[in-house]
Amino acid sequence: MKSPIGKKQFNILDMSVDICYIISHGFCMRMLLQTGLIIKLVDQGLTIALIVPDEKDENLLALSYSDKIKLIEWKSRSTIWDDDYLHKRMYFLEDIKRNKALMEKFYNGLFYSDSKHPWKRIRPLYYYTIYKLIKFFPSIRQHFLNRESEHLYSSEANAILSEINPKLLVSTYPVSIIEAKMLAAAKTANIPTLLHLLSWDNITAKGKFPVLPDNFIVWGEIMKMELQEYYQIKEKEISICGVPHFDEHIEVSNNGNCHLLVKDLGLDAELPYLFFAMSSPRFAPREIDIVEWLAAAVRNNVFGQKMQLIVRPHPQNVKEFTSKKSWLQRLNTLSGQRIAIDYPQLNESKIRWSMKKEDMQNLAKLISGCVLCLNSGSTVSIDALMHGKPVVITAFDGDSKLSYWNSARRLIDYTHLAKYIAAGGADVANSYDSLTHIIQAYIDDPQLNNAKRRQALLSECYRDDGKSTERVVSSLIAVLKSSVT
Repeated sequence: MKSPIGKKQFNILDMSVDICYIISHGFCMRMLLQTGLIIKLVDQGLTIALIVPDEKDENLLALSYSDKIKLIEWKSRSTIWDDDYLHKRMYFLEDIKRNKALMEKFYNGLFYSDSKHPWKRIRPLYYYTIYKLIKFFPSIRQHFLNRESEHLYSSEANAILSEINPKLLVSTYPVSIIEAKMLAAAKTANIPTLLHLLSWDNITAKGKFPVLPDNFIVWGEIMKMELQEYYQIKEKEISICGVPHFDEHIEVSNNGNCHLLVKDLGLDAELPYLFFAMSSPRFAPREIDIVEWLAAAVRNNVFGQKMQLIVRPHPQNVKEFTSKKSWLQRLNTLSGQRIAIDYPQLNESKIRWSMKKEDMQNLAKLISGCVLCLNSGSTVSIDALMHGKPVVITAFDGDSKLSYWNSARRLIDYTHLAKYIAAGGADVANSYDSLTHIIQAYIDDPQLNNAKRRQALLSECYRDDGKSTERVVSSLIAVLKSSVT
């Protein structure tokens, strides 16, 4: 077989690469590149390889000056068999009735999917039947586990790892089929592996990881406890470091100024504003109704004559197969009269959700200047706490009465979000009346529930000192040293 690595992509080093990261997701690039994490590793004298689906991505081209950073373009595409394997894993390996996020995937595939593929319409019932049978015939699960390595074998992954010979392979999104295949190849080659978790829902809402790495870097105490609960990981194999891409929030809080950005959006930089960070229509189908209601409330001075509103669509709704163009049209009609729309800035890239560097900075600035942050349960809920801002989760569907499994109210029952709310990280609005009441309460007292919010933040993110990236670098070096001794 011809090696998938050409000299154009990778100039062979005289020694093996120290650390190799797999980048299959744009948010991973944000964590690695826009924080300066990769550059900090290079500054420590390490050689780095990045396995990516698109080496021409704007964020990656910025690294071309360094001969210590090598890009390996792997244009591996998920087949229908890969998609089916990832889908059926939860039925064979999980007790999905005890996990709202996984059970929602079943109902979504059965009733709400837009897919026209006949098998994708039928398979939820087929695999759910198998899930029910496993209770009586547990050998079905064992048979699946015995054959799982067949799904994860990749000759290309083997060839790439053989070529670059990393001392440590790092994954950030292990439920990606691309990253799972690479981790499986590393296990076969006895290459040490590490999971640097990308987001707060990855352990509880994505299903069991296809391949379990040797070591782990997590955000905070909650992630650590989840790894111990779900996988019985030993404490010595887990490093708590905080969230590298949240360091940007601390930098902005200390030195940033949102006034110019707010002015560029057409609003008065001297007046207060609410910030609504939208979710994908997949998770909150009627969220656009709430945004329109809130815009009307602001215009009608429900929250005072000076209040403004900035709305930010989710990247999924700007440039994704999950986008809903009717939402964008409705948002465009809202702009003006104290209402502004801040569209995410995405790169032209084959890497999903690849964001421009300035987009993260702009997001941080907009959060830092707002009165409070509204969303239906995305990671922005934690971003806002990094700035000490109150968070309101809109767990309802406007005036609609959607079924539970298609409703935004289901999201607050997901394990990661339920923990966050129970800790006091956010207030939950379940109607327009409660939303109005909560917003007004925080306008009247911005410090309301501040102590609970801070404790929730520290439980999720360990610290908010702006040094998470440095702790990750130290942890990676420690694992690297231990793996080569």
